[in-house]
Amino acid sequence: MSNALTYPKTIIEFMDTFNTDEKCLEYIASVKYPKGWYCGNCGSKEYGLIKTRRLIKCKHCGYQDSLIANTLMRNTRKPLRDWFWVLYMLSTQKTGLSAMELYRQLDFGSYKTAWTWLQKIRMAMVNPDRTELNGAVEVDETYIQTGKAGKGRKMGGKKAIIICAVEIRETKNDEKLISGRIRLRYIPSASVDNIQPFIRDHIVKGSTIITDGWSGYQGLKRYGYNHIVETIGDPKQASKKFPRVHRVFANLQAWLVGTHRYISTKHLQNYLNEYMFRFNRRYIPKVSFDSLLKIAVLSEPKTYKDFIGIKKPVYINSEV
Repeated sequence: MSNALTYPKTIIEFMDTFNTDEKCLEYIASVKYPKGWYCGNCGSKEYGLIKTRRLIKCKHCGYQDSLIANTLMRNTRKPLRDWFWVLYMLSTQKTGLSAMELYRQLDFGSYKTAWTWLQKIRMAMVNPDRTELNGAVEVDETYIQTGKAGKGRKMGGKKAIIICAVEIRETKNDEKLISGRIRLRYIPSASVDNIQPFIRDHIVKGSTIITDGWSGYQGLKRYGYNHIVETIGDPKQASKKFPRVHRVFANLQAWLVGTHRYISTKHLQNYLNEYMFRFNRRYIPKVSFDSLLKIAVLSEPKTYKDFIGIKKPVYINSEV
C-alpha cells in the first residue's frame, strides 16, 4: 500500500490510472491508512483485497476490514471507478456536473440516485479543518435567483440572499491586487444575526473587513476586526467598490443557470460548497481530486432521507 502517485495530467490518463476497482481500492486504502494498514485483531500488516466486497483481509488471521464503510461510497453497487470519475469531474471541471448529465452518462436507474450522489459529494466539498480567511477581506451580500431557469442568464422563482467574503491578495511583484480564497453562505436575511456569525466563522480576528454601510455590519470592531466602510450612493457603483465579491456573484449565477437550470433554496448551500471548492483550488486543479477524495473517504456517509429531511441549510465550520 503506497501513497505514491504520479498525478494524471489529462482525463484519459486519469481513466487509465483508475480503470479497475482494485486500483481504486488500493488508493482508498492509502488514504484511509496513510501509515499503512494493520490488522485490528492480530496486528499483522499483510493483507489481500476482496474486490467483490471492497474488503481488506488479513493474510495471517483472516480478519476483514471494509474500505468503504463510513465513507460516501458506503453500500454502493456502482463500480468505484464511476465514483472516482464523478469526483474528478466535480473537482476539476469548471462547469461541474448536473444530476441529469450524471444520470445520462453513468446510466443510473433513476434520476434520484444521480441527484443523491452529487449532494453527498457537495456536502463533502468543505474541509472541516480548513483555515480561516485573513488579511484584507471584502464582504458583501446580494440576491440571486433560484428556481427554474428563465430567459437569458437568470432563473425564475424565489430570490435568495448570498453573503460572500473574498481575500484581497497581492501578486508576487506587488503590482496588483487579486482575489484569494472565498467563503459563501446562503442566509435567511441580511440581519446582524446572520451576517456577523458568518464573518466570525470564516475570518481571522485582526483582519480588515471592507463592507458597505449596511447596519448588519455594525459592531465588528468589538469582535476584534478592523472595519472599513465604503459609502455607496448609487447601487450601480457597488461592483466598482467591491469588484472581487461582485465578480464571484456574477460567475456564480452564470454557473447555476448554465449547468443546473434548476436549484432549490433548501439545497442551495451545497451548490455554494461546490463553487467554493473549485474556486479556491483554481490554481491547483491537478490536486483537487486528491483533496476531495480524502474528504469523501473520511466523511460521515449521508442518505437520500438526510437530504430531503433537512429543515435549514447545513453549515460546516459554523457556530449557527
